[in-house]
Amino acid sequence: MEIANNIVLTKPFSLRNDSDSDSEENYSAPNLLQRILSLLKNVRPGSDLTLFQLPPLFNFPKSQLQCYGESVYSTSSDLLSKCNTGQCKIERLISVVAWSISTTRPPLFGVAPYNPILGETHHVSKGNLNVLLEQVLHHPSVSALHATDETENIEIIWCQYPAAKFNGTSVEAQVHGKRKLRLLNHGETYEMNSPNLFIRILPVTGVDWIGNVNIRCIETGLVAELSYISQSFFGFGGNRRLIKGKIIDSLTSKVLFRVNGHWDRYVSHF
Repeated sequence: MEIANNIVLTKPFSLRNDSDSDSEENYSAPNLLQRILSLLKNVRPGSDLTLFQLPPLFNFPKSQLQCYGESVYSTSSDLLSKCNTGQCKIERLISVVAWSISTTRPPLFGVAPYNPILGETHHVSKGNLNVLLEQVLHHPSVSALHATDETENIEIIWCQYPAAKFNGTSVEAQVHGKRKLRLLNHGETYEMNSPNLFIRILPVTGVDWIGNVNIRCIETGLVAELSYISQSFFGFGGNRRLIKGKIIDSLTSKVLFRVNGHWDRYVSHF
């Protein structure tokens, strides 16, 4: 007796300027009022949401592993290769900063990907870039990523897990762990952390990346200090999804560049 297995492959969520029908903006999320009432009914202010069971109604057809991977391989331009082609250490750090910003993609309010099971993997090859992810721990939910670009001789290693807390009118998920990007041709290793995910429920719904991110090159001593700034509490004042910061030489404490841009536009100005 033969058993037919139906396998459904879904495209990576496209960037917001893409007209692809599988884009995030075309995904139909559950009713807003229903989402808020469901959340307030099941949790209390100060609750740790690490073990919170999200009803399937609020999941979109992606695994968290796939979403992590897409932030590396699903971009509008090849920012990763530029990290290797910089003519000097400062140019390379600027490229690493731009690439790091590009991985913080605008999330959707009210829906979340499915939690991966222990041992689950996700593998994608795009051009010369090979990305492999695995769920290495269940409690806490730790995901590991290893990516290589053999042409540019680049290696990426991530190991991270989110810890979410409900604060009454919002949810903030701290992303613990480290990210490393190695430019093997130049003998440089860049260590960086992730901003926190902030989900605002009241008075105006929204999802933003917030907090401070440090990107440090171990060998050169160059450091980028970035601050992700959310929209105002009431959601007014236009687009406030800003990144501000500076690039400094930690050996001399000299400020080399100022950073000012919008993270949700995948653009940074130096």
